Amino acid sequence: MLSLALLAIAAYAATNVDNLFVLLAFLAQAKDGRARVIAGQLAGSLTLIAASILLAALLTRLPAGYVGLLGVLPIGVGLYQAWERFGPRNARADHAQGEPDSLKANRGSSWWTVAGVAVANGSDNLAVYVPLYAGHSHGEGAFVSLVFVAMIGLWCALALWLVEHPLLGAPIRRYGSVLLPLILVVIGISVIVQNDTLRIVFGL
Repeated sequence: MLSLALLAIAAYAATNVDNLFVLLAFLAQAKDGRARVIAGQLAGSLTLIAASILLAALLTRLPAGYVGLLGVLPIGVGLYQAWERFGPRNARADHAQGEPDSLKANRGSSWWTVAGVAVANGSDNLAVYVPLYAGHSHGEGAFVSLVFVAMIGLWCALALWLVEHPLLGAPIRRYGSVLLPLILVVIGISVIVQNDTLRIVFGL
């Protein structure tokens, strides 16, 4: 079981390095609404695990090109976030007098936005998790799932620690929300490109 645990840890870490930076950006943006971000990350990650188990039971090979269509979601969210932050309406709101502090504190992404981005950025997770589940028994698959759940908690704790770090936290909080739209768009494009979606789906 030790070798299987190490394999599951490596699989999770290798496929979630980019997601850690996205999680940091969401946490930096959320300020007092970080519980929503953690809830969204948990929901998105558990959805990917459940989808991997289902696909492992149904498929021997993923239709990578069609999985890549999920890249449209982070692109859309990124463009929306950019408009919300840099658009003229937001610029006027930031200079408006008397806006309640509670309203400012509640700005940030909803849990389902975070979950959706985690799922959309999960094509590499599916590509790794599905063969892992397919190559092991149901009992071993359950053990892998437990390791993945533990890694989700560790990933969230690491992101919270980094964003609150006395030296690293300030620049992450300052620039994280600014960089979030760009990160999301880049992730969406990379998901589409890596899965060769334009060629497989659209023949381009």
